[in-house]
Amino acid sequence: MTRIKKARTPGRIGARKENRETAEQGRERKRKARRKGLTPGSRHNVGGDNQGGKASKAPKDPRLGSRKPVALVQEDATRDTVAAAKAVAPVKVRKLTPEQELDALENDDRLNTLLDRVEAGDKLSKDDKVWLDRTLARHQQLLEQLGLLDDEDEDDAEPGDDLWDRFMDAELDPAQYRDEEDKS
Repeated sequence: MTRIKKARTPGRIGARKENRETAEQGRERKRKARRKGLTPGSRHNVGGDNQGGKASKAPKDPRLGSRKPVALVQEDATRDTVAAAKAVAPVKVRKLTPEQELDALENDDRLNTLLDRVEAGDKLSKDDKVWLDRTLARHQQLLEQLGLLDDEDEDDAEPGDDLWDRFMDAELDPAQYRDEEDKS
């Protein structure tokens, strides 16, 4: 091998100092390399989450620890179910007059919000559509029952519209307005 002379340009004198990010990454790599294998004491931890090869336990019985009284004789059980059915039966629904029902429908917040959403062009869920259709049908039925429904929608139109409609519907023959004598 041939001899290489020293250059006179000075190089770095000391070791290069690492910046914080690379030093932190290096320490993290070192820490991960050191921590191989299972965590200490995992074999003896009873409540540990990592139960490698163990089979999962059977689901817990929800009846265990129930405080509901259990009938020991069959007669008591049938008597309790009949009594419970009788207790549910006398639920009374208050009957409203058509005027009160119509007033309640017109002041219903859910109906108003759904109608606003429909006008805005939003899509409604299936349940909301069904509910809205039923409610609007009941509203229409109440209006007819009370005689508040107006069947004449044409009266609301402007008076000039009728003349315009007649003009647009008329069949115009331009030949009838032509002067035969003006042909020169």
